[in-house]
Amino acid sequence: MTWMKFVLWLGATYLMYYGALILWDLLRSGKKTGDIRSHELSFEEHIEPVKETPDPAPQRYDSSVLSSGGVSLKQLFNLAREEVIEYTRTVSY
Repeated sequence: MTWMKFVLWLGATYLMYYGALILWDLLRSGKKTGDIRSHELSFEEHIEPVKETPDPAPQRYDSSVLSSGGVSLKQLFNLAREEVIEYTRTVSY
């Protein structure tokens, strides 16, 4: 058996299998049992909206640093030249 023959047999088997499943589904859905209700779950929540108001006064921080932030690429290379930061590989300036 060649690979091409194997792939063709495999493809035909998948097509027959999924075709049979689709036909079985269509035949089952065609039958009406008299039950009008569907087998579908639905959930309904009653949520009351809440109005949010902002805080009247902003928070004060005791620290002099408010955010650490990032540095630009140029500042990063300057810090590397001054040996302020530690890096493991050489950086071409």
